[in-house]
Amino acid sequence: MDSPRAAVVLVGRSPTPALLSALTLSVERLVLLASDGTLPVARRVAAAVEALTDTASVRVLSVGPDPHDFQAAEDALAAVHRSLGGAPWFLDYTGGTKVMSVASALFHERALPPDRHPPTRRWRHYLDPGRDALRTHDPAWPERPVATGRVDLRTLARVHGAEWSEDRDPEPVRLVAQGGRQALDARYPDLSPMVRRGVIAEGRVLSHLRRHLAAAPDTEVLGPRRVADPFHADGSIADFDALVRHGHRVLCVEAKTRPGDVVGRAGWTVAKARRVFGTAAQVLFVHTGPAVPSLREQITAVNPALTARQVHVWSMTDFLERLTSFDDLRKAFFPPPAPPRPPARRGARPGADAPPASRPRPPARHPGPGDRPRLITSLGGSRLGTLTALHAHRPGRALVLPSRQSVRDHVREAAARTLYAAERPDEPRPDAARLKESGHRDRVRFTADPVDGSDADAVAAVALEWLAAEAAAVGDGAPVVVDITTGTKAMSLGLALAAREVGACTTYQIVHRRSIVCLAHGETALRGRAAVDWPLVLPGYTPLDGPLGARAGPIARTQVDTELVEAARAALARAASGPVGVWMDASLPDPEASLTAQERPSLVLTFGDRAVGLAAPAWRRLRSPGAEPRAVSRGAWAQSVFAATTHLNVRCDVAGTVLALSRPGADVGRAGELVEWIAHADPRAREPEAVLGFGDPLRPVLVAAAPGTLPPLLSTDVSRL
Repeated sequence: MDSPRAAVVLVGRSPTPALLSALTLSVERLVLLASDGTLPVARRVAAAVEALTDTASVRVLSVGPDPHDFQAAEDALAAVHRSLGGAPWFLDYTGGTKVMSVASALFHERALPPDRHPPTRRWRHYLDPGRDALRTHDPAWPERPVATGRVDLRTLARVHGAEWSEDRDPEPVRLVAQGGRQALDARYPDLSPMVRRGVIAEGRVLSHLRRHLAAAPDTEVLGPRRVADPFHADGSIADFDALVRHGHRVLCVEAKTRPGDVVGRAGWTVAKARRVFGTAAQVLFVHTGPAVPSLREQITAVNPALTARQVHVWSMTDFLERLTSFDDLRKAFFPPPAPPRPPARRGARPGADAPPASRPRPPARHPGPGDRPRLITSLGGSRLGTLTALHAHRPGRALVLPSRQSVRDHVREAAARTLYAAERPDEPRPDAARLKESGHRDRVRFTADPVDGSDADAVAAVALEWLAAEAAAVGDGAPVVVDITTGTKAMSLGLALAAREVGACTTYQIVHRRSIVCLAHGETALRGRAAVDWPLVLPGYTPLDGPLGARAGPIARTQVDTELVEAARAALARAASGPVGVWMDASLPDPEASLTAQERPSLVLTFGDRAVGLAAPAWRRLRSPGAEPRAVSRGAWAQSVFAATTHLNVRCDVAGTVLALSRPGADVGRAGELVEWIAHADPRAREPEAVLGFGDPLRPVLVAAAPGTLPPLLSTDVSRL
């Protein structure tokens, strides 16, 4: 059978996977499927595809305002299938939400069943970022290396909503790159020594990159570029000294004349690089003068999130000597091409090829907590979703599937404690012995080995094997629920495939609406709030009794505005109608560790199963113990806010939100614009008044406040949200 001539590609917040998939599949008709919130991203991808290919038709469609609506996703795909006259089409389910991915993959299999379309499994794809390849749902079929030959830096910036302010290198840098210092001095004899040194450093870096990478395959080198400011028509919001692209991966190169400048600016440089080019971007700092062995460690001390994979620091001498060919560049910064993955040869999961009519149907009504269903769910990066799944479904028996990246320590006991509290809310918190005695610990199981988080069929097979063993051992006919909220998309799809084979309910938690959505039965409100084991969810935090000022050390009080954080904490605690937990960044009393306190929420307030992080980075901070506090830039302040936001997001996902606090009088307006820009917020959709809520964890809420004059926002009763 001929290969499909049409493709549906899901689009989420990150545009790069959708662009790479569209270019790799190279079809005549392309449909980019987004939700209302990601339509701007999809439109930018569509514009790029139209400019780079001969695709006859590129359409952008939305599933509607709710990306967690199974039925809306299916309806959108059904309309696409009808418009194609029932002809085969590719599906890439990398983008979008997990609900969109699962609904799309299941619909694709129903619309193009294997008995009428034998190759249908190889027509479903997702992007494996570790191998830069589109993997198919058929393990016996070779993966497709992503096509990047038509991609350039301008395209990557545009799909991320960024435009250059200028097309050509500034003349001073161009003069140095082409003619050396003499050309610069002849044209600009009156430059100050500081400016002259900076221009020469940039020109040397650019000249060296161009000389050694000019003939490299699928590689591009650009000189200085400024990014147009979406908030101010005549301004710029970010700049880069030099840019190197290989495929879709980008190296942003910054030249500095003083090694110390690297430390304070690394965080903002990484933030703007990833904002403009996506998560595949890395940063290289090249500084003049001798190498400083401790510079890498100093950067990590200021911002622990800046790993060696994201940020590289070389002296100018090292740069000129170590990077003399494309192979040097690739070995240092870019992964080599992945060798072809050998086709897998194994049997399909049980029931995979069974006709739909022979599969059992879900029960007539959704199982309630009193039905004690069997629950299967995953363990993702955030443990919170796994714990709240136990509360939502209150299973008689539960299986949790971890991947190789999951952290399993103490999760089973925490999950059992959550289940115990849901069923016995009036009893005190149980210890390990009580959990074992009551049988709650034995009701929560983990697989003996991690599952392959990229193999949906393998996940389905593990789930079905456990269900078969449970039926043989107990045989009580309990209903089955799978919760796909956590884990990778392939794991979520695998659980949904298993659910379909046994007539189970496939559910997803909607945290900001406090409900669960079932693929078969629709949306149901959650009952009560999960008793979360917060010490497990919030590593690095400790309970705080009493005022923050009594615990935070003098270094911490320089790095963050602890008085403002304490005032915000008191206001939110007074407004809460339920119990409030207060958790302090454990580094605050430590003179050395608290140097990085501005990169994390100083306090996290917990309201049942919700968390509010309070961050107030100071506008004057220490760079090192014993130094004098120095003013920080608006970009550095904004980057600290975003670092704190990312920190809480990793732990709480959509159940957490960050309030970024600053006193009136500081340049919060411009810093707020930078925060909005980093968070990919649409400047045209800015709310006139900040509102505290959940569901958009990577967009912090900026609050201008003073301890004695707090805004109404801090009177929100979070216990009712």
